[in-house]
Amino acid sequence: MRDAIAMWRNTKMVVLVALSAALYAAILIPFKPIPIIPGITEIRPAAAVPIVTGLLFGPAAAWGCGMGNLIGDFFGTVGPGSLFGLLGNFLLAYIPYRLWHLIYRGRPAVGSLRQLPGFALVTLAGSAACGVVIAYGIDILGIAPYAVVATIITVNNFLVGIVLGMPLLALLYPRAHHWGLTYLQIMADEDVGSGMLAPVAGLVVVAAGVVGALAALDKMGVFAITGAIARALATHHPVGAAVEASRGTALWMPEEMSLRELGLACSVLLCGGAALLARLPWRYRPVGMTTATKGEEAAPTGLRVADLSFAYPDQKVPALEAVSFRQKPGELRFLMGRTGAGKSTLCLCLNGVIPQLQQGQYRGKVEAAGCDVARLPVAQTAQQVGVVFQDFESQLFCSDVVHEVAFALENRGVLPQQMHKAVERWLNTMGLSHLRHREPATLSGGEKQRLALAAVMAADPQVVILDEPMTDLDPQGATEVNQAFGRLHEQGRTLLIVDHNSPRAAQADVLMVLAEGQLAYEGSAQELLSEAQRAQELEIGPLPTADIFARIGLSARPVTVAAAAKELRRLGAQLNQHQWEQLLQQEAERASSYGQLIVQAHDVHFSYTETPALRGVSLEVHRGEFVIILGSNGSGKTTLCKHFNGLLKPQSGEVVVAGQSTDQRDTADLAGIVGYLFQNPDHQLFADTVYAEVAFGPRNLGLEDPEVDQRVRHALTLTELEGYEQADPFALTKGQRQRVALASVLALGPQVIVFDEPTTGLDIPQQQAMFKLLSRLNDEGQTIIMVTHHTELALSYAHRAILMAAGQIIADGPARQVFSEPKVCARAHQSLPASAELSQELFGVTLLSPAEFAHCVRLPERPGEGEQR
Repeated sequence: MRDAIAMWRNTKMVVLVALSAALYAAILIPFKPIPIIPGITEIRPAAAVPIVTGLLFGPAAAWGCGMGNLIGDFFGTVGPGSLFGLLGNFLLAYIPYRLWHLIYRGRPAVGSLRQLPGFALVTLAGSAACGVVIAYGIDILGIAPYAVVATIITVNNFLVGIVLGMPLLALLYPRAHHWGLTYLQIMADEDVGSGMLAPVAGLVVVAAGVVGALAALDKMGVFAITGAIARALATHHPVGAAVEASRGTALWMPEEMSLRELGLACSVLLCGGAALLARLPWRYRPVGMTTATKGEEAAPTGLRVADLSFAYPDQKVPALEAVSFRQKPGELRFLMGRTGAGKSTLCLCLNGVIPQLQQGQYRGKVEAAGCDVARLPVAQTAQQVGVVFQDFESQLFCSDVVHEVAFALENRGVLPQQMHKAVERWLNTMGLSHLRHREPATLSGGEKQRLALAAVMAADPQVVILDEPMTDLDPQGATEVNQAFGRLHEQGRTLLIVDHNSPRAAQADVLMVLAEGQLAYEGSAQELLSEAQRAQELEIGPLPTADIFARIGLSARPVTVAAAAKELRRLGAQLNQHQWEQLLQQEAERASSYGQLIVQAHDVHFSYTETPALRGVSLEVHRGEFVIILGSNGSGKTTLCKHFNGLLKPQSGEVVVAGQSTDQRDTADLAGIVGYLFQNPDHQLFADTVYAEVAFGPRNLGLEDPEVDQRVRHALTLTELEGYEQADPFALTKGQRQRVALASVLALGPQVIVFDEPTTGLDIPQQQAMFKLLSRLNDEGQTIIMVTHHTELALSYAHRAILMAAGQIIADGPARQVFSEPKVCARAHQSLPASAELSQELFGVTLLSPAEFAHCVRLPERPGEGEQR
């Protein structure tokens, strides 16, 4: 009975035990006042529940229905016989499930008419087994005779099972399968497979149950009475006299045979046969642990993925399709691709969350750190395979930072001294030591991401899977964390990192690219990322230097800025003075076109704890500006922006919006002037449809339906969401959800829109699309204030840059001017874009993007070099 033991290691199966017990008891209890044999059994329409749930939930239903019967007994019939009731009801669910699995070889019971013969057989076997075992126990306890109890229970269970079971199974199976709750979807084949003696055991179980039940019926004279009635009717004799004469007569049970002895023999055969229907409970090696096949090298700390496919429920197109690769122990791989390409799905497959906790159609094999992750419980896999999810906030739940990092170690029983050492090491590595007593919910997005990383790494996994682990980190923080990963790589740790950042991905031993669920590239990272056109065809970002060279028509593929500068000097690259001066003139004209002041901050101070979040911040924003606010994690960027729409109020100082202090306005009033998009769009989405989501704000302003409809349609047009009006916002991609959140803000008609990290979690094309949308809104007169860590992309569109550090503004001015000061940028943990660094080194000017570089730099024509370019 391996399955009945192994299921207790699976959380879903344990939950199904409780569900089955609760359901069975809830239907049993109301019928307790209607006994068939007082104090022993009652009318049981609930008898269909063990059979149906057994076919759906397997061993979980067997345990649950046994316990559910015991719970029901406490409401009127509890006694020594309840123990036999527990065993009998266990078999009532277990035997139909095991026989079905044996006969139909793992095909599910769906309640169709074609399956009726098989359903009748397993229902009869389970009903008879339940009746025989309970009747034997009741008989030896001297409570009631075997023949009476066995007959009543068997007949009641069988008739109710046949009448109610099939329609109930047809009703429940589609729902259980949809939610991934059938035992076939949850348990490993190795655990639910039939035993070597299963065919023989099946015959024994059916025979013992039927013989035990028939013997009871015969001993009660049922067959004799039935025969007498038939003869009387045939010969026209009185039926009553014939029945009376046959009462208590057995046709085939010998007078000297004791039903108690027969009941004992049948009960032993039933229990032994049921146990042999499944595989033996022991194994020669731990479940899930794999060994290399003959001629194949073992990879105890690496990854091996073979023909992996997965489709989410109700999705026609699979998220992954026939993905195969092998990652050597100690190898560093990066994984890139569009949003929706299957990257996060692959990460979840690598530690067993798929298929064990996420339903869907799963095919293929995944081995990680020597474990077959589809068979090993996720909790056990997690000891070897650490994962930081894309939604890292979902991994944080402790009361403070220290306990969060120590959580996994505490649960594994690590000694306090070792635990303290590991916690301190990763707090220091992730720059969290000064936040050790902070509640995770009060941290900035980047600090939360560092904390999730520290919590996973402190557990010392051999394989580390990181799903976009640096999206919310400032450039310097991302560099530091990336260096920590480099040290892990040097120590022989196996790492797979999902990232959209090409310079970081270029350090990989191997780069993989997923496209539409399939592996589109596996090979050298630098080779692919230095080919701008090829990278763009795969919809990933090339290296910045490769992008610059491609734009100016050069075939060379430098990886670093130093190599690019050397090559451009060799080619005699020059600054096009006319284009440069024209660019500066355009910026001056744009600055003179700004409107009146719309947002002002005067000496603003604010603290969440004893450490100030804002320290004397002052700034002014004019109508029509496009402002980006940059700085390290925890420097006060989000805190400052929340003052602009009244989500926070200054503890000292003043914030003025549209000429009026925020202290004199409520947040609802300010929402019509300053729209705010949160870092995570899901935090502000809640409606069932896109239309309802976008219409929510205007309706709360008290606008009439025609005006609401006009605003909604205009906002959807601006955000390119026409046709999605009736779509479920949460079924959209993150990029689309960002647009829905933006549309809901635009529908309010705000004069200023504040974006807090609007490109987090978006792929390169989505990031570019978002910035182009914001630039178009700005061109139409919208004031944009943005907090971002995507400095290089933001500088292609922003007019003005504000740098923050430790709650203060340390630089504020035109973006070109601010990024002409590398030392000031470094104080705010900002690195120069490759185009700025390259142009400063070559020409002493600051070009903010590859497009600007290509526009302002020219190469002299040299004989024989045209083709090389």
